Amino acid sequence: MPQADPEVHENEWRPSRNLPPLNRMDLVGIAVAVLGSAALILIAVISLDHDRTNPYSAVTIARVLLATGALLVNMAHVVGIFFFESVDYHGPFQRLFARLSLFGTAAALIVALGIGLL
Repeated sequence: MPQADPEVHENEWRPSRNLPPLNRMDLVGIAVAVLGSAALILIAVISLDHDRTNPYSAVTIARVLLATGALLVNMAHVVGIFFFESVDYHGPFQRLFARLSLFGTAAALIVALGIGLL
């Protein structure tokens, strides 16, 4: 059975023998995904708590949908990082997931905060 290359390349860190080596961009992507998702969920929960008279307002629903969508994209990104790195794949799909997570989470945060100003 073929196995992945156990060698750690330059600028990569391997937290365990059971995990693939991760470079700095992978670690930043994971941190942005986790912190961005947590921030979006917190914004949605605060919006839901703030609208006690009408918990189904358009702003609250939009924030909950943004948080849910960003969470799904970020979970796919983190799982994709481990799958792609386990076989040492550095192709267009890895860059697509990384950019979608990084820029999509930032855009969702800006939109979630911006719609509250309306």
